[in-house]
Amino acid sequence: MLDSVSSITSLATLMSVQKTGQQVQLAVLNKAQDIQEQQGEAVLQLLESASIPAQSIDVHA
Repeated sequence: MLDSVSSITSLATLMSVQKTGQQVQLAVLNKAQDIQEQQGEAVLQLLESASIPAQSIDVHA
């Protein structure tokens, strides 16, 4: 009887550790996605700011 209680306790502990590990991995993944999205927005802003002006300069004059 004591072995079964110990086994159940060990299993519950293991499941709790695994759940915590999965939650940490998910949090890291979400943070990485947030950073990637911010970097993408920064690239778009950089591209928009580097657009060619409407007026051109005549270099052959």
